[in-house]
Amino acid sequence: MGGYHSVFKRVEKKYRIDPAQRRAVEAAAAAWMAVDAYGRTRITSLYLDTPDRAMIARSVEKPLYKEKLRLRAYGEAAGLALMAAFMVGPMVRSLGEPPLSEAVVEARAHAGCSVAGLADPLAVTVFFGIKKKFKGIVYKRRLALSLPAALAFVSGTAYEVASTRWPLADPGQAAEALNAQTRQIARELEAAMGRVTPLVPSMGIACDREAWAVQEMLPTGGELAASVDSPADALFDPELRLTFDDRLEYWDCFRPQMGWCPIIAPRESILEIKSAGPYPRWLVTALSAHAIYPASFTKYGNAYQLSKKQRPVRRGASNQLFLAPALRKERIHYA
Repeated sequence: MGGYHSVFKRVEKKYRIDPAQRRAVEAAAAAWMAVDAYGRTRITSLYLDTPDRAMIARSVEKPLYKEKLRLRAYGEAAGLALMAAFMVGPMVRSLGEPPLSEAVVEARAHAGCSVAGLADPLAVTVFFGIKKKFKGIVYKRRLALSLPAALAFVSGTAYEVASTRWPLADPGQAAEALNAQTRQIARELEAAMGRVTPLVPSMGIACDREAWAVQEMLPTGGELAASVDSPADALFDPELRLTFDDRLEYWDCFRPQMGWCPIIAPRESILEIKSAGPYPRWLVTALSAHAIYPASFTKYGNAYQLSKKQRPVRRGASNQLFLAPALRKERIHYA
């Protein structure tokens, strides 16, 4: 896994769909797009926020500008290691407080990997990024870090120190760790973390994702004429992405005893369309024909709303102490 995208600017729309609607979108996309090389992947995101969740509380009010800070890992084991390492003990970033020591960073990274059945914390890649939304346009900036480097950086260690002390095992990613663009992104993340203090792990979000990307070789000649109504159908954003998220769940870091809880119904999927330009006609036609309309939906936002309906934690109980073995519990079964 060599280079990775660190900067995104696009419109992202979400749709709550049933199985029939999903089949219709997949059928329409099949002539132009295909499931990407990663196939079906478990994705785990850990959102950071203030202890009173001021960031997401503001976000759900739909302001003109909003931002979120999250860590993300790809694959079941890496996601488990991420959650366990950050939640195995108190994790607070606050002005004037020292970062985690090297010994604590390494102990927590190894503890997280132990829970996940992994041997090398440096081989666990964590993407730490800021997601901003302004006037409907989504801007994302992110870094790739090893698990211990992510722990150290979030706790207050300088990016260059953390990424040099615990470099990524992947040579391609490690080579990009200290280039000018990556350092600039690190400065933006440091500034964002400085604006929002104290900062703690707030919510884990996990889903099974299948991502579709534009095929490298589109139909040509006679094949093109047979597959589209007009050549104009072939003119659309080559970076268009469709993602289908299933088994969408949340873990409330302030109520770890609740375990993983569903965000959507078992047979529902979240379709997300990511594009820097207009939708192609074939996609618009499929959405219209099957009554698929955009939904006001964010994973963290919906999890936050659901968590508020849960029983409050008794006064005096720690909202940061997390017993990593609890993550081993069987996930909610989806038929």
